[in-house]
Amino acid sequence: MTTILYGECIGPRESTMVRISGLADQGCDLETDRVAAVAEGEVSLWIGAIGPFTATARRKDASHLALRFKEPLDERILEHFGQ
Repeated sequence: MTTILYGECIGPRESTMVRISGLADQGCDLETDRVAAVAEGEVSLWIGAIGPFTATARRKDASHLALRFKEPLDERILEHFGQ
């Protein structure tokens, strides 16, 4: 079963609440209800109250993004979220 976390993705012009899945040290997948709310490119991700994590976003479709973190997440962060 995939763990779903909740957070906020902040782009250069907009931010949106997101559902986070597949959290790993190098990146994760995001889903939003706001179609195309955050553009591709550099973004910041907050996972709950933890962050920001700088990442590059790549659009998968209108409501899904793939993120690649600029720096790998610390193992303690992954453990905190049960990953």
